[in-house]
Amino acid sequence: DHAAIVWLNRTVNGSPVILEAPGDRYAAYTYSGRVSAQTGLPTLLGWGGHQLQWRGDYDEPSRREPDIEKLYSTTDRNETLTLLDKYDISYVYVGPLEQERYPANGLAKFGEFMEVVYTNPRVTIYHR
Repeated sequence: DHAAIVWLNRTVNGSPVILEAPGDRYAAYTYSGRVSAQTGLPTLLGWGGHQLQWRGDYDEPSRREPDIEKLYSTTDRNETLTLLDKYDISYVYVGPLEQERYPANGLAKFGEFMEVVYTNPRVTIYHR
């Protein structure tokens, strides 16, 4: 992740939305939200527990969590494109955490309609 995050910090301008795996709502000290935290790029959901603490409810994270799951898991191109548009996502991050959590065929679909802008042995970043 380190090399990919360095690349993002050097290359990406502005504040495009990046998709990354969110943290588990109940696990405070995990390696989630690492890309947005270390680049300042907005993401759909870092750690939902923070949202609960700061907002006092879990309404928005509870809407986003299933969409993030669909984005990474579905093989349906149209469903993916609809959700990418809904959240104005420009970059999709697929690193060790995403590979551990989501099915390989769901992750592979991004290469069918997005440009690979960064890759190393453990991380691929897609752009649209």
